[in-house]
Amino acid sequence: MARNRVDKMKRALMRSNTRLLLSAVMLFQALAMLLIAFQKETVNLQALVLAVALPLTTWLVTGLMGRVWPVDRAILIMALFLCSVGVITLSDIAKADVTPRTQAVYALAGVAAMFVGAAFIRRWKHWKKYTPLLMVLCLIALASPFLPKIGIYKNGARNWVGVPNGPSIQPSEFMKPILILCLASGFSNRPRFAKCVPTIGFAALCCGILLAEKDLGAVLLYFLTTVFMYYVATSNAFISLAGLGMGAGAAVIAYRALPYVQDRVAIWQNPWIDPQESGYQLIQSLIAIGSGGLFGMGLGMGMPRDIPLYHSDFIFASITEEFGLIFSIGLLAVYVLIIMRGLIVAFNARTSFHSLAAFGLVIMLGLQTMLIAGGNTKLLPLSGVTLPLICYGGSSLVSTFFSMGILLGLSSMNAEDEAKDIETLELREEM
Repeated sequence: MARNRVDKMKRALMRSNTRLLLSAVMLFQALAMLLIAFQKETVNLQALVLAVALPLTTWLVTGLMGRVWPVDRAILIMALFLCSVGVITLSDIAKADVTPRTQAVYALAGVAAMFVGAAFIRRWKHWKKYTPLLMVLCLIALASPFLPKIGIYKNGARNWVGVPNGPSIQPSEFMKPILILCLASGFSNRPRFAKCVPTIGFAALCCGILLAEKDLGAVLLYFLTTVFMYYVATSNAFISLAGLGMGAGAAVIAYRALPYVQDRVAIWQNPWIDPQESGYQLIQSLIAIGSGGLFGMGLGMGMPRDIPLYHSDFIFASITEEFGLIFSIGLLAVYVLIIMRGLIVAFNARTSFHSLAAFGLVIMLGLQTMLIAGGNTKLLPLSGVTLPLICYGGSSLVSTFFSMGILLGLSSMNAEDEAKDIETLELREEM
């Protein structure tokens, strides 16, 4: 009897009034895909199938995960909404080499990874014991693009691995949640700086490998996440500011020593110095954003395909042209809401490790979103990162869903702890 009461309270604590949010997301998914299905003379059967599959999958995943664990349903629904925006956008603008069917398969793999992430963090009790092994595996994975025959040079960086005529993956994407778990383990329980040195050294090695691969966006994400997590864990402002200063100094050295970094900065300052070559991407991105206006040109009415990498690095500009500036700002607001609820998960966690893990996951999500949105709008130099949960590709999507699963698993642990506290208080009052 008491066990049933605890289970009911667990689910009540995490089941805030999200039915309206779920209904709105499902309605958006269905209407958007129906619009794509019937916008031409011939019916798009693939879009018609997705008009049913997207809302049905959202409903099933939300219900299933909610029954298995008392997770934060708002985070779950918003993550599924962002993923559906990517599928919808790609269904409308994709070329022959970028298929929404493939993205839908990646999304299903990502949902499976989300369940794995939630189960993993709930069962991983002895993190201190296995952290060194995770660090070694992370370094090996990040360095794998240097291996002959499997390393792939793509979009100016050697950060992919694959086999000839087969699939390829980006190790730096899959290692993001592993990095955060390793940092959370090393920085937990407010250690002194001397005890943090091995963990900081591990993060520095990760950044060094990524810099050698010319993956500038990943270097920035790994570095800033490490600094922020260290400061939150220790409240040591002096060391944290010193780290930022060293990072700024390293950036200046990289700018002076590496020509491709100089090119990135020059394009950011004035893309019109080479409008047909190096500045073409950014110019087309700005034209697309300006063409969309406040309310967008409508699904199928814009020309986002003219933007190189419209499906990955510049998908934010593609969405803005199709849906408009107001929708794009709302999209960024969804990321902010996920970050805010993730911070609540971090504040409510009962252990330092779990708190830091939740904080690291949402801070990396926020930094990545800021970099890609800033790069598309010329507020920041282009960094080559992807828009989480939306851009085309399996590595980023599966990795981000795995991170969301960890965050949802932490939220369910918080709900269970809070339900047990309430049960204990009620028992004391009855006595």
